[in-house]
Amino acid sequence: MLLASAVGPAAGAKGGAAGEAGPSARAGDPAVGWVVEVLPAEAGAPQEPLLRVCLDSSQPRVGVVFRHSVEKSPVVEWFEPAPPPAAGLVLVATEYESFGAGLPVDAPAGARFRHAGDRFVIDGLAVPVPELVVRPLSWTEHGLLAGGVQHDLTRLADPGTPLLVRVVPVGTEPEGSCPGP
Repeated sequence: MLLASAVGPAAGAKGGAAGEAGPSARAGDPAVGWVVEVLPAEAGAPQEPLLRVCLDSSQPRVGVVFRHSVEKSPVVEWFEPAPPPAAGLVLVATEYESFGAGLPVDAPAGARFRHAGDRFVIDGLAVPVPELVVRPLSWTEHGLLAGGVQHDLTRLADPGTPLLVRVVPVGTEPEGSCPGP
């Protein structure tokens, strides 16, 4: 669905505002890398990840891509780990290919709206998302953009099953390295 991004890691975007270091460079952060995990979000569900993807420690940005329900065009929302002591993620950018119902035409205060190739981009966002849960369906074509690859979320569980997307730091110890299913 989405072949290239205007704001994702492949586009050279960096965490935070221009010139700032990404989240992994914060003082006192013991992480040497990041892993994005997708887990069942239903109460009582097994907590083993259905998907684990290693991220570049200098760019722990992940995208959730989906087909907009009205416009039927792809939308990508970009997230980074929330700065400590907060938990969860922060929505830092969104990109889409068309205007229409439910798609913004302006950026909120503090953010920037721009045209990048065939996409419209709002970056500079800082919206806290304590828990990111998606419910993939075949017609929404939910995917996860991580580690330079688009992963199909619709194949991880039954249609409509809630899935938790989280980014966690991995440390220097061998058991904290970046393995994954």
